[in-house]
Amino acid sequence: MRAAVSRLDLKLFQAIFNFHRDTVLPVIFRIISFIGDGWFYGFYLLYLYLQKNELFKPTVYVVLIAFALELPIYRLLKNSIRRVRPFNAHDVKNMVFPLDEYSFPSGHTSAAFLVATIIAYFTPFLTIPIFIFAFLVGMARIYLGVHYPSDIIGGIFFGSGMAILAIVIVEKLIV
Repeated sequence: MRAAVSRLDLKLFQAIFNFHRDTVLPVIFRIISFIGDGWFYGFYLLYLYLQKNELFKPTVYVVLIAFALELPIYRLLKNSIRRVRPFNAHDVKNMVFPLDEYSFPSGHTSAAFLVATIIAYFTPFLTIPIFIFAFLVGMARIYLGVHYPSDIIGGIFFGSGMAILAIVIVEKLIV
């Protein structure tokens, strides 16, 4: 069973990685991945602050708690599972250079879905575009050769789960 899942993961990786490489897609996915590096997420908090929105304070609490939970557990998972990245395991050329050695779970995807879940909770009208963006961050990481599809799926569940936990903590204990 595990071998079959690994084969499927590799086939999906290859299909996404090899998709229209001679078009503008590599540039687009590099830009999406760059935005997914994390610095961009602060613009949402700045937007709430500048709008004098009453959601600013609870949103900041949730974001801080979510990342305080996510980052150490993410590092523990990465360094425990130690999944080799696709560009190190197969004959593919990565288009970006990751900050760490291992591939599972995808940190970019985890952060993107963590932030998307929080934004969707506090600003529902942004739900569809922010989840589309988060999904594209995950796809970009596959396309750029640094993650398998299962790394992305792991990042989706992990990041979303950490956001939900932080929302519950803030609602029950702080606000």
